[in-house]
Amino acid sequence: MKNKNLYYATDKNIFDALHHKRVTATILHDMLFAKGIIVSNELDKELLIDEVCRLPLCYSDLMKIKELVQTYDKRESSTYAKLDTIFTQEEIKKAAEAVKKYYASKSEKLVIRTKKDGSIDIELDYEDLDLSRTELRQIDKRSLSLELKISDDGVDIRMPQIQKSKDLVNLLQKELTNIADKPVERFELSLEAIVEPELRSQFFRELINGLDGYEVDDVTNVELNRIKLDGVENNDDDAEIDTSFVKKVLLKGAAVDSSAIFAQLHRKGYYISRISWASKPVVIQGDRIQIEAFFKNADLCNDFSYQIKGINNYRNDKYNITTRAASDLEKKSISLMIESAAMNAYNAIKKK
Repeated sequence: MKNKNLYYATDKNIFDALHHKRVTATILHDMLFAKGIIVSNELDKELLIDEVCRLPLCYSDLMKIKELVQTYDKRESSTYAKLDTIFTQEEIKKAAEAVKKYYASKSEKLVIRTKKDGSIDIELDYEDLDLSRTELRQIDKRSLSLELKISDDGVDIRMPQIQKSKDLVNLLQKELTNIADKPVERFELSLEAIVEPELRSQFFRELINGLDGYEVDDVTNVELNRIKLDGVENNDDDAEIDTSFVKKVLLKGAAVDSSAIFAQLHRKGYYISRISWASKPVVIQGDRIQIEAFFKNADLCNDFSYQIKGINNYRNDKYNITTRAASDLEKKSISLMIESAAMNAYNAIKKK
């Protein structure tokens, strides 16, 4: 019981959840010990699960089990969108307040934070339902954050690349349209209208070489897709690799973008749809950043996404092998570089 709500899980729900690989024997021992029960270290996991299932479990016990088996990965990829109309911080806040009432009616919590620089952060706490999972894993508590920054030509939006984010932006866009009393258009980076494989690949080359103050240190992962045009036959007669039935190719390793295989596939109509690379500072001896950029819908080349995979610290004239997570401040500055480079790359190929 919590907040006058009754939470209940059957023995089977608990039994199934405890069999998850993240629930180790050590965790089961700790759960029993918290209840004042000490058992032999020689007991295997099945016997430990039987012991735990015999106990009366409270709300906090169930929440602990749910957290252990939760599949939600908070390291989601990010994306960028832009509204073509200029609004004040107060107008955006007014629109967000209207959207907040909508989510409150669905028992979802929306928090609005205004900043001194004129930007606004919006955080949404919600529950994701997946009935294909076992009962205790069907509902995941999640949260997403939107960063809205007012620019000279509109409103820049940074958000996770998930449908829930798009739904939230759609609602904000609708409210802002009512406030402006005119249509408010949204731009999202997409290469769907650019069908030439060479230009799609050029977008990624421009992107990785376009980070301000950084240069490419290594390309470690390239995913290639093949565009299929009606009435166009692929000429593979002179190829060393028969690719007539191959739709997607994944290359991994060091310097894969300069390999002979990559060059051969590229000549045969494949385009880059995902790339992972490392960039290092051009002038100063600074940390190396690991980045991945891709189109979530690789066939149509839309839903542009990126993820900051980590940072290798620079120490004693070399980079650490271990990769650490980027801090919030680093994420913001790197994200801004990626988004700027992506827009420059898009504008460069659009002119051709």
